[in-house]
Amino acid sequence: MQLSLFHSKSPVSNPANLHLAEKIRSVLGPRLPRAAVEDVVEQIVKNPISLKVVRQRTSKSGDFRAAHKNEPSRITVNGNLNPYAFLITLVHELAHHHVNLDFIQAQKKFSLRRKTRPLPHGKEWKDKFGLLMAPYLNQDVFPVDILPVLIHYLENPKASSSADHHLSKALKQHDPPDATIRLEALPFDAVFTLHEKKTFQKKEKIRTRYRCVCLNTNRVYLVSAGAPVIPL
Repeated sequence: MQLSLFHSKSPVSNPANLHLAEKIRSVLGPRLPRAAVEDVVEQIVKNPISLKVVRQRTSKSGDFRAAHKNEPSRITVNGNLNPYAFLITLVHELAHHHVNLDFIQAQKKFSLRRKTRPLPHGKEWKDKFGLLMAPYLNQDVFPVDILPVLIHYLENPKASSSADHHLSKALKQHDPPDATIRLEALPFDAVFTLHEKKTFQKKEKIRTRYRCVCLNTNRVYLVSAGAPVIPL
C-alpha cells in the first residue's frame, strides 16, 4: 500500500491538501493510535513524502531513502507493527526526512564552507526525532506501560527502537498473540526459527545480540535479544 506524497508549499487547508489529508487518514488511520492520527496527518501534509506500508521484514521495521535521480524521497514502514510501534517507527523515519530537508536548504545558502551531511542517527536526527514525537507523549496516545519507557528512550534514542531492551519489551506486550517469544528467553543451544524460514541455534550473548548459527548453512548471525522467534 503506497501514498505518493510530494512537497507542497500550499496551506494545509487548500483543496489539494485536504484531499491529501483524507488519503493519509484512510491508509494510516487504522494502523495508528486513534489520538495520534490528526497530528500525523498534519506532519505529513506539511512535508509530504512518498510513503509505503510493506510486508514484515526481519532486518528492519522501517527505512528512509533520500531522493535520487528521478525518484522522490521515500519512507517504508512494516505493516505488521502494532499501532504504538508503527507510530514510533513512522516518526523515526519522518525525522530522517526532516533532517534531509534541512540539509538541502542549508546547501542552498551561500557559504565558503562545504556543508557536511549529518550522521544518520547523529545529534540532528536525535533532536528532530524528539521534536516530532513531542505531540504524542501523553496517555491519550500511549498506554501507561509504554509512555515512561518511551520518554526515557527519547533522551538518547538509538538507531532502532528494537535495540532498546526496555522499549522493545514494552511494545511487544501490545502485539497480537502468536507463537513467538523473545530470543533472550530461550536457553543456550536452543533451536528456533525466524518467521518460519531458516533454523538457528542460539549461542553466547555479545552485547545486545546473540551469536546464532544457521543450521541450514552453518553461517553465523548476530540476532537482537528481543527478536521474535519460534522455538523448535
